Amino acid sequence: MDKIIKYNKSKTYLLPLLNEIIGFEIKFMKHLINTYMFVEPSEDKLCLAILHDFTYQHPDFTKYEHTLTNNDLFVRSYDVDNQVLYVFKFPDEYLPEYNALYHGRYSEFGKDAKELVLSFWSEVYTNNRSALDKILNVKQILYRDEKLRLRLQDELKVEIPEGQELGSKIDIENETFKLD
Repeated sequence: MDKIIKYNKSKTYLLPLLNEIIGFEIKFMKHLINTYMFVEPSEDKLCLAILHDFTYQHPDFTKYEHTLTNNDLFVRSYDVDNQVLYVFKFPDEYLPEYNALYHGRYSEFGKDAKELVLSFWSEVYTNNRSALDKILNVKQILYRDEKLRLRLQDELKVEIPEGQELGSKIDIENETFKLD
């Protein structure tokens, strides 16, 4: 597969919420390539697709894949070269967050969802000091942090009203996996 992968917002903001139900294993996160809100062509709606590298040969990964595919939210999978795209129905309890992300309204994530996003990435990057800035930025976006607003205002040379969302809307193209 010769596509250039650009990490997207669903990986940052929705994967941790799906993790609450699925229980992704942290040790396999480095093999998770990206996530997608849309798969084309597909009839599946309100799903999150997860692209995993499958070239990693380890007996634990087979067991892990079995856990993924035996979950009630699992819809289907697609083999894509040496990768597998797993499609999951997004959990009903987090559909408000799914829709908030779709509309670029990060601050509308529920308090528990915000905490799950932050704790998930803190656990994934527990020994990676360089990731702390990224996690802080996610927190600032979720909570519409005043320091971030002022920094963006300065960097972009535009007036950003108080209470304005500080994260950009999703790019549908980056959130769509196109099956060949």
